[in-house]
Amino acid sequence: MPVTKNAPGPYAPTVSVLSLVERFRNKGMPTPINAEVLSRAGISDSLNSRTLYALQCLDLIDAEGRPTQTFERLRLAPESEYRSCLVEWLNSAYADVLTYVDPARADETEIRDAFRGYNPVGQQDRMVTLFLGLFEAAGVISERKSKRLKPASRNSDSGRRSKPAASSGMSERRGIEGEVEKTRLEENSVKPDRNGHNSVSKRHPFIEGLLATLPEEGKEWPHKDRIKWLMLAANAFSLIYKGEDEEIQIKTAPKQI
Repeated sequence: MPVTKNAPGPYAPTVSVLSLVERFRNKGMPTPINAEVLSRAGISDSLNSRTLYALQCLDLIDAEGRPTQTFERLRLAPESEYRSCLVEWLNSAYADVLTYVDPARADETEIRDAFRGYNPVGQQDRMVTLFLGLFEAAGVISERKSKRLKPASRNSDSGRRSKPAASSGMSERRGIEGEVEKTRLEENSVKPDRNGHNSVSKRHPFIEGLLATLPEEGKEWPHKDRIKWLMLAANAFSLIYKGEDEEIQIKTAPKQI
């Protein structure tokens, strides 16, 4: 079930999709892979349906929840061939999009335009974010480029451009000063997150994805959803960091709450 304009596009968080791919690859998953299985794997209720659909749309499971041959190839691929298998999978799943855009060379506008015909329209920015995150994981694009092209950055830039003439003049001067200075500012800047806390802007995309799924401070967050978030975080951290105690942390985290 490749991504086409004839059906809704996938827009689950990148960290959710990749953590499930890694879990299936290293530990296996019960079949059929359904909402209950995803919930036990740490996917929160609010993200469950869109993540399950993304697995189907990206040709990892069929409509009955059975792993596809593509998913099995990713599971069985030796580490030396894993990234090439990721690229093969994504080239097939996003074949329609790739007829219009090359993620390794395209700029922000070209990538965004490639998704303008996809539904639901209100989720197109999330489709772009997932697309960039997956191709980054496959090594097709760099982390810096992925971060720069993600819709959040695009919206932030457009907000600065919409300010009065003084801000426009500043943007022009920055362009004249060169890309080196701009890159230095991006890498060293400290920006407030959505809860108003200062944080270093350069984070691993998995961490950014986890933080994006957190509810706003002060709002209700059911205990079971907190446990699922921690399980998802443990899976994500096992992809980012190395440590002998990862397996214990993933199993015991829910019991320690």
